Amino acid sequence: MKKKNISRLHFITSPSNHSYMDQIQSVVLGGGNWVQLRIKDAPLEAIEKVAIEAMSFCMDNGATFIMNDHVEIAAKIGADGVHLGKQDMSPDAAREILGPQAIIGGTANTFEDVQKLVSMGVDYIGLGPFRFTETKKNLSPVLGTEGYQSIIDQCKEAGITIPVIAIGGIVPDDLNPLFNTGIHGVAISSYITKQEQPGAVTLELLQKIGKYSSVNWTKFH
Repeated sequence: MKKKNISRLHFITSPSNHSYMDQIQSVVLGGGNWVQLRIKDAPLEAIEKVAIEAMSFCMDNGATFIMNDHVEIAAKIGADGVHLGKQDMSPDAAREILGPQAIIGGTANTFEDVQKLVSMGVDYIGLGPFRFTETKKNLSPVLGTEGYQSIIDQCKEAGITIPVIAIGGIVPDDLNPLFNTGIHGVAISSYITKQEQPGAVTLELLQKIGKYSSVNWTKFH
């Protein structure tokens, strides 16, 4: 089976002045190639309706489309995969439903969480939160740069090479210190969705992230 490509910039939708579809279209047209549809507190039919439209747009534009939580919707519409929070379905149960080709990501806050998720066969880990973020209701302890460094070091010692994606209130000034810890990428939500032009900001972020890729890429590959 071909290796799954995990992008370095994950865009996650969040409530803002832009509709979910507007956010996704702007980000993808700005060069973003990884979209996670996260809609909380809405009826399943409404989520599925947006998901179908979003996935169709992502497919047409070569972007990976990930559902947050809703494994059943992901299976029904043929999404590229799912991201599962700590309270969601377990990754191995999701794998049985979605099959080996699906991308499955899981949320971690500690090295123990990482080990557990790796044992359940996830393809990448969303590790956070980096700092306090309003997008999450039940926030785990904030990690900061030192927290990432510690967990990445433990991963190296344990021979764990799974892509780690930093998440939680990340802004452009955080990219340098974060990528220096050896993470694979970052997930950004509200910083992008609050901008008047999400697409232009996405392009800027991708250019910045591109500068770090050569520095730490050798650490894991």
